[in-house]
Amino acid sequence: MVCLKIVRVFLPVLILACAGCTQWYYTLGQEVAVSEPATLEGKSLAATLATLGPPLRFAAGDGGLVMAWESWRIEESSIGASLGVAGADFLNVDWGSAKIRGDFLLLTFDKDKKVSAVARVRRDDSLGSGAAIQPIYGFVEVTSVDDLLEPLPAHDWGAAQLTRLPEVLNLSQQPGLGNTAIEQRGTPSAVGARSQAWED
Repeated sequence: MVCLKIVRVFLPVLILACAGCTQWYYTLGQEVAVSEPATLEGKSLAATLATLGPPLRFAAGDGGLVMAWESWRIEESSIGASLGVAGADFLNVDWGSAKIRGDFLLLTFDKDKKVSAVARVRRDDSLGSGAAIQPIYGFVEVTSVDDLLEPLPAHDWGAAQLTRLPEVLNLSQQPGLGNTAIEQRGTPSAVGARSQAWED
């Protein structure tokens, strides 16, 4: 009975002493500088760029241009506990969660370079959570936001011209840069425009 009381008192202390917590914040892009995108309809390309600044993604279509602006904030939290100090190296507990808050604005310009269509997607929700109990020592990644952390396409525009010739020649097929399509951040690589492999 006494042993049970000792365990009840000291077990939470041991867990807290052996716990670790990490929290990561990622910010991509600047906040989209318009509250009511519908007011942009009919505006010229020059007036739109003066309001929103340069787009982060663009593509040429049969009827004109498509441009996109985006802003994302991603939060990833995780906590892990190990009983290694108590001599139980074989037991680890991990928990993690991730959230996203984002704004994606897509504008279509007609042949006269005027805004003909506006689409906006806003996200403010959970990306999921997970937990793991490990019978061996080590850390298990219970959440992953890697597919959302790709650099903004504008960071690659200059460097893309310095890659191998077969890749440079196929830049026009790259989503968000050429004349194929624009895809939203987090789109699985097996679908959409990226499913067109551009290799030599």
